[in-house]
Amino acid sequence: MDARVITPKTSFWAVATNISGSGLEIQCPATVNPKTKLMIALQLQEEFVFHCTVIWTLGDFIDGRWVYRVGVKTEIIAFKNTSAASKKEKAELVQKILPQIKAKGSNIGLAGSASA
Repeated sequence: MDARVITPKTSFWAVATNISGSGLEIQCPATVNPKTKLMIALQLQEEFVFHCTVIWTLGDFIDGRWVYRVGVKTEIIAFKNTSAASKKEKAELVQKILPQIKAKGSNIGLAGSASA
């Protein structure tokens, strides 16, 4: 599913491919260094903003271009005027937003842990 990524220096569009309460995996047009703090926004019925830290980055050369897979650890998921910060709150929220993701026609996967 399409995701807006905001780093300290720039912002860009990416594709979220896996999601869990503890993190996400995204595919980006550029590499993002580990330990970078970023925000990932998913626009569903409302906007969900994942406040994250990059754990790992892998580059794949596909069809003549580089595609970067980035694993992030989620600290907070913000939405409306509230947020989910505990492991339990984040896991419960992800379970609640999965139907919205599927309704959008996305085939994003539910990861055991995107940051593992």
